[in-house]
Amino acid sequence: MYTIHLAKRAQKDLTSLPKEDARRIRTTLNELAQETEPWLLVKKLQGHEEVPLYSCRVGHYRIILTIDQGHLVIFVVTIDHRRSVYRNI
Repeated sequence: MYTIHLAKRAQKDLTSLPKEDARRIRTTLNELAQETEPWLLVKKLQGHEEVPLYSCRVGHYRIILTIDQGHLVIFVVTIDHRRSVYRNI
C-alpha cells in the first residue's frame, strides 16, 4: 500500500475545486494508493526522465504525480483542469 503526499500547490488546487470533483479525485487517489503497481494505471509524461511524472485522469481534471517505488509514496504535484494543467509543469 502506498502513502499519498500532496504538495502545498496540490492541496490548494484540491480545496479550490467543486466539492463533487474534489471527492472524486480523493477517491481516485485512495484507490491508486491501494494498488501494488500504480504506475500501470497512470500515463507517463514525456520529457521528464530525471524525475518521472505521471498523469491521472479524473473527469475533466488531471492529477500530476510522481511515484517513489522504494518508499511506497505517491507525491501529488498539482491538480488542475485538463486545458491548463500541462502548461504549468
